[in-house]
Formats: sequence, C-alpha cells, structure tokens
Amino acid sequence: MTLEGAIEFCKNNPDMAATIILEIEALKDIIQKQNEEIKRLRDIISKDSSNSSRPPSSDNKFKKRSKSKKSNMKRKRGGQNGHKGSTLKIVSNPDKVVSLQSSKCHCGCDLSCVESTRVVKRQIFDIAKIKMQTIEYAQHTKICPECKTVNKPKFPDNLNATVQYGDNIKSFIAYLNTYQMIPYDRISEMIKDFTSHNISKGTIFTVLQNFYNRLEDYEENIKRLLLKESVIHCDETGVNVNGKLHYTHVVCSSTLTYYMLHQKRGKEAINEMGILPYYQGIAVHDHWSPYYGYRCTHSYCNAHHLRELTFIADVEKERWAKDMHKLLTKMNKAVHIVKEKGKTALTKEQVGHFLTSYDKICNSALVYYPPPDKKAKKSRGRVKQAKGKNLLDRLMKYKDATLRFLTNFDVPFTNNLAERNLRMIKVKEKISGTFASFRGGEMFNRIRGYISTLKKNKRLVLVELTNVLVGRFYLPMGNGC
Repeated sequence: MTLEGAIEFCKNNPDMAATIILEIEALKDIIQKQNEEIKRLRDIISKDSSNSSRPPSSDNKFKKRSKSKKSNMKRKRGGQNGHKGSTLKIVSNPDKVVSLQSSKCHCGCDLSCVESTRVVKRQIFDIAKIKMQTIEYAQHTKICPECKTVNKPKFPDNLNATVQYGDNIKSFIAYLNTYQMIPYDRISEMIKDFTSHNISKGTIFTVLQNFYNRLEDYEENIKRLLLKESVIHCDETGVNVNGKLHYTHVVCSSTLTYYMLHQKRGKEAINEMGILPYYQGIAVHDHWSPYYGYRCTHSYCNAHHLRELTFIADVEKERWAKDMHKLLTKMNKAVHIVKEKGKTALTKEQVGHFLTSYDKICNSALVYYPPPDKKAKKSRGRVKQAKGKNLLDRLMKYKDATLRFLTNFDVPFTNNLAERNLRMIKVKEKISGTFASFRGGEMFNRIRGYISTLKKNKRLVLVELTNVLVGRFYLPMGNGC
C-alpha cells in the first residue's frame, strides 16, 4: 500500500485505522520489552569469571576467553625473578644412617680395619610408616610402711577416661576437616586405610566440638586485634546450612582471620560481628551497600572494577571502559614498581597525572549516557540505567575510595585477601556438601579461622592445634596500628 492509499484508507475507515494504530503501539511496547529481555539474557551468557564476579568453575570450558583477561604484564612460564625455590637439600642430622662398607676386597683381603679414603652421602626423604600407637599409663598405688600414707600419682591432665584418643590424632582430624575440607566419612576411611583402626563420625564431631569450645577465648581476642589493624578486608558468601541459605562473613588482615556464620548477609550480621561498628581504620571491600553505613575509612576492590569494565568494553562496546581498565592497571603497575624500589609513595607529579587522566576519562564517558527522558518514564522509582552508567556513577562518586591504593601503599589494589579466605568455604561445599547444622558451620568457621591465622604467621599447624587441647592457643604479637 502506498502512502496516498493509506491516507485514503484512514479517511474512509477511521474506526479501523484507530484500532490498527492502537495495536501497533501495543506491539511496540511488546517489542521493546522483548528487546530488553533479549539484552538481559545476552548479558547473562556473556558473563564469565573474566568480566564479572562469577567463579572460574562456572565458566564454559568451550567458550573463547575474553582478550581483556590477559594481563598487561607479560611473564614467562616457570618461576619468576625473586621466587624462592624449595629444592631438597642434604641435612646434617638424618634420622637414620645406613653405612655402606665393603668388608672384603675381590682379591680376598680383609677391609674391616681399613679407613675410608672418601665418603659420599646420599639421602632419601620419606614418610615413616603410619600406625596407631597405644600408650598405657599404669597408676600404681603404694602405702608408705612408715606413716601409712597412700601414694597414688596423678594421670596426665588430658587423660580423663579409661580409653580415649590422643591429642595428635585429634589435631590431625581437625586439620583434615577444616583445612583440607575432607568430610567425616572420608576421614574415617583415611584413618582406617592408614592404621586399620575404625573411628566413627560421632567421635569426629566430638573432637571438632572440643576444639570449638576451647577456641572461644581465642576468637574474642582475634576480634580485639582486628580492631587495632590499620587495614582490614571484609567480604561474605552464601553457604547452604541444612538446605537453607546462610552467609559466611570474613574480616581479615595479612596476619589475622575471623569467620562468622549468620542467617543474614547485611547490616544485622555485620553488627553482630562487632568489628566494623567500632573500627576506625581502613576497610577494603566491594560495593555491597551495607558497608557504606560505617564510619571507618573505605577502600573499594578494583578487581571488581576491572571485571565490570571488561564486560562493558566487550559487550556494550564502550571505549571509555577500555581506557579506564588500562589506566587502573597502569596505576597498579606503577605502585608495584615503586614499592619494589623500597619507596613509600609516588611523586606528586605521578599522582597528579593519574588523577587528571581518571577525571578526563570519567567526564568523556558521560557523552555515552545522555540524561534520561523523564517524560517517557512510566513507572515509579529510579530511572533504569545501563550497567556502564551505574559503574561510571560509582567511579565518580567514590573516587577517593577507589584510588586510595594510589596514595596509601598500605592499601592494596584489590580485596583478594578476603576473597581468597572465602574461596575455600565454597570449596568446602563442593567437596563435602552442605553443613548439616548451624553448629557444625560455626565449628568449621572458628577452627578454620584459627588455622588460617596460624598459616599467615608461619606457625606449625599440628603443633599449635595440639597446644589448644592443653589450654594454650596462639595469638600474633605486635599487631595493630
């Protein structure tokens, strides 16, 4: 139909023309909603661990990785400069020496009294055969023939029953479950394979509960020490407790780790932890809004920013996102170079140049996002924005918190410390499944936090776990500002 024909049709059939126009408007609304839904679904399938907060385990192994994932710092394979190797070295005090000497020469001469002209030593590092050792304590009662006093020596303090397990195997069980994530059934199986001894799941639970109770005072001390730290890291992740969603929260530093299990994710849980409401230092975290309400100084994780920028550059094709990704990476590299030289700050010129470039990119990015048409808005609430605009708003509003690493070398570029501490909680779920009870989750978190603190301070884990059973726990000294 031509334009003239359409006009003539409308003149002759006004009612039908009006109906058609209304149907077209309705179809436009449907198409717009469908386009929005298609974009939303495309955004979902375009996301992976390189451009979002999704874990690497969720990535499609057959999908080509984003080019932006590659680091600007090219590294060769193998150990990097400054990496300390762990090659085996001969020791001066071996546990066992096997002497290889010839007692007789092939000619028949006796060599037993002949001194060696040269001794070549070779050593084997191996694990001793594992077996269950039974130690019996026999308490002898004796009556003094002179004064008739009954003399009965005391059993060791940790020996409270006729038959019980020792502290070494208890510490080993706690280590296997809370650090190596091995579930009860497999711990029982492992001990049986090693020692031919059966140990029940109930016994394993009792062992872990004992550690949990003995570490109560330690946990309160760790919270007190975290309040003195100049920089702490905060994060949270969802965990399944008996089929219901709960959250494990972590507050940590380079030497301390504290976990807490809670039914909620936000302010109620953070307040119950009792750290951020009283903390006066710098808290590193992502942009989870409940963190904003606390009076400490904030610093935001730039690993999140880089992944979001990668998504916007790859999917939304916005140039500014690529430029900002390069700038933040360049800032981080500059800080690392200066740190390696033993310096504690960038020059004023360097900082000024970076800040100017940051502002320039942000201001130029506003061109990509014109102000929304308020007249076209049909629903109540905030106007929906593109993901790129949401990120740009955060980068501009929270500029100081985003770039705090640039002017304070105590502040890291990312919140990876907290994320690494939480990553193993997700590994626990994948290996062992859900927590059967809330108390089981609490037990795991407290013991796991203690072992994490031990590892950060290079302490011998099994030795320190054994010390817990006799009433001594380790606390890092010299922490805090």
